[in-house]
Amino acid sequence: MNTKETRKGKRPRQEHIEGYQEAQPRHDSLEENCAGEQPKQEYDYGSSSYFEHEWVEEKVNSDTTTFGMPKPFKCNPCKILDQIAAKPPYFFYGNVATASSDTWGKISQFLYGIEPEFVDTQFFSALSRREGYIHNLPTENRSHILPKPPITLEDLMPSTKKWWPSWDARKKMSCRNFDSSGSSQLCDMLGRMLDDSRGLLSAEQQRDLLRHCQALNLMWVGPNKLSPLESAHLEKILGYPLNHTLIADYPLTERMYSLRYSFQTDTLGYHLSVLKSIFPQGITVLSLFSGIGGAEITLHRLGIHLKGVVSVETSETNRRVLKRWWYSSGQTGRLEQIEDIRKLTSSTVERLVENFVCFDFVICQNSFTRPSKIPGVGSGLESQHFFDFTLFNEFVRVLQRVRSAIERKR
Repeated sequence: MNTKETRKGKRPRQEHIEGYQEAQPRHDSLEENCAGEQPKQEYDYGSSSYFEHEWVEEKVNSDTTTFGMPKPFKCNPCKILDQIAAKPPYFFYGNVATASSDTWGKISQFLYGIEPEFVDTQFFSALSRREGYIHNLPTENRSHILPKPPITLEDLMPSTKKWWPSWDARKKMSCRNFDSSGSSQLCDMLGRMLDDSRGLLSAEQQRDLLRHCQALNLMWVGPNKLSPLESAHLEKILGYPLNHTLIADYPLTERMYSLRYSFQTDTLGYHLSVLKSIFPQGITVLSLFSGIGGAEITLHRLGIHLKGVVSVETSETNRRVLKRWWYSSGQTGRLEQIEDIRKLTSSTVERLVENFVCFDFVICQNSFTRPSKIPGVGSGLESQHFFDFTLFNEFVRVLQRVRSAIERKR
């Protein structure tokens, strides 16, 4: 890529990647794994000095994308990777927040020109949300995590089926808002309206009430009674253990916020399932912006032994959530937690690669700037987070450092 143009924030010229003139078909495993003895190929990844801050926080406009795919990209699971992209380790970048097609274009340029793969979680769970991934994993022979999770809201809460009115035909949960603060008062007001009308609403009233239910994920929990979605239900929808985020000094609004921007583990598991046959003896993972441990839990649910995990996460509470799960789930591998990705200097990466023998897999979840104050109900949460290229560039920098360290180790 033309790094001079990159520094100016322009679309890089893809001389090597465009058209994939030197591309090779994707194989079931990388050309060389960590233990491989094949001769090293000379690729100079350079330093991270070209990651300057002209591209800082880009505010996402939720109207620029839908639950389809951004127009510049096509969904082609049979990907072709060039020789640089196919080098070890495997890597996976996932974004579960709304991002514009321009943002995805920039992300792709920094990750070897690999086209994003988009998927809607409604095909794997009771949540309807678009997620985007860029990775160098094989795409053949994927499989689902079993047993499969609840696919509809009725499957999630079967005991409440008798209370759902016929005009509320929702099957999936919306990703618009998981914040329940202030929803209780609205539910009380709607309940009084339903009682006064004896449940017989006009078509206009039905539409208005359904709009509230869809926007705030309100559930029918009794006759003419609505309630905000509980955190336990959200954890189940996302594929996390019961009360996974129930921890001291973790307010409900914070828990719901962390869950909102976490991987849906069944969806992620489908894409990571190829790792099980590649690493039958277990895997060593570098997890960046780990959050509440979505990647780690996904690999565990796939039956992949976690030999070692280096988790980088800024939130002290989220680090406690992951650490508690690690020991309560009986993990026998090694967990090392780091609070700041900027601490992963070249020497630190070299040390980690040496101590953990190798990193088989590098995964990064999101890279956005959180609002200074969690918005309340109706404040447009979806449009208020920022994609932060500074954080994303840190991921790219670390990935390059890991690749260089593995090259030198061989």
